[in-house]
Amino acid sequence: MKRICANKPKFLIVLPASAIGGAETRAVNLLRGMQSSFDMALLTQSAIAGFYSQLGINIYSFDDYDCIDPYALTSLNNIFKYAKAIARVAKLERADILLGMMHNGTLFVNAAKQLFRLQAQPIGTILGNISAYFEGIHRAPTLPEKLAIAYCLTSAKCIIVPSLGVKTDLVKNYRANAARIEVVYNGIDIERVRQAANDALSIKKNGCWIVSACRLDEQKDFSTLLQAFRVIRNRLKAKLVLVGDGELKDDILRISSDLGLEDDVILTGFKDNPFPYIAGADIFVLSSFYEGFGNVLVEAMALGIPVVASDCPSGPGEIIQNGINGFLIPVGDYGEMARTIIALLESADLRKQISKNALIRSEAFTVNKMINGFLECAHRHVVSQ
Repeated sequence: MKRICANKPKFLIVLPASAIGGAETRAVNLLRGMQSSFDMALLTQSAIAGFYSQLGINIYSFDDYDCIDPYALTSLNNIFKYAKAIARVAKLERADILLGMMHNGTLFVNAAKQLFRLQAQPIGTILGNISAYFEGIHRAPTLPEKLAIAYCLTSAKCIIVPSLGVKTDLVKNYRANAARIEVVYNGIDIERVRQAANDALSIKKNGCWIVSACRLDEQKDFSTLLQAFRVIRNRLKAKLVLVGDGELKDDILRISSDLGLEDDVILTGFKDNPFPYIAGADIFVLSSFYEGFGNVLVEAMALGIPVVASDCPSGPGEIIQNGINGFLIPVGDYGEMARTIIALLESADLRKQISKNALIRSEAFTVNKMINGFLECAHRHVVSQ
């Protein structure tokens, strides 16, 4: 790392993703917040490149290098193509540090470093609980998947994870070196969230809203949420507002109809700005089977919305202090979820107290704390060496 002390280090974020979610939003905050210390650049898929166009940085597209499948992680040919693209951009940028976002980004930057003998040093991120993921899809990892995981964990200078639960899983179940795993809690830009929440809603709010905002996929356990909502609707007038899009949209509509809830379940579709809907909630709920952290819980808490979440691995239990600034529910327990939400809806005093404590708790997860964590990791593992 001979060039790293002369000027600002060159920092290339590698984000192989084709849709906007938590990792993609985190990348925005890092690209914006780390510019005072590093000369930042981004390599991502063309489908989401426009999301970063206002940052004033160099943005490169994997698609220009014929890399179109960021999730094919057991294809050696695909890994080679992504690694080659990273190497070309890293050399164009004269990058000192490569930050691989998510497990696929981590795999690709490690491969680029080793296959093309880059001077740039890789830092990886694993943002979800791997064991919980495989449990959720009801199978063990295949041998190629095990090899890819092991490669990610042993090749990077360090791996940044968003919660202690993710670190524990990697060390316990995948033999990761604990000294290489850095816990940096996800952070949100609280002021930006609150400002964005002031935008107008596209639908009119009538009555009580229970809101969830996330991708509509298996991980989020919508079956439990809808079963809980049926119990709630049998007692109270309320709407369940689901902000997001995904492959389960039709299944959610079908289950809602089967449960007689079709008039009270609102699917808004994907929203560039979900915060007016979250701010309009009386209760925010996240019913996931697993998480890496649970950014949206902190965002709801920063808006003063009482939150109810499944106590899944990993993240919600590290954010929410049960009964103090939110509520944790056993995974899949729709009855307890319904009882908790009903208790909140029927007690304005309880909602007020939880809301007050949630606002305080959200300050523990600011974007500045997250950026400082990434900066400290980069300097400790790369810049100082």
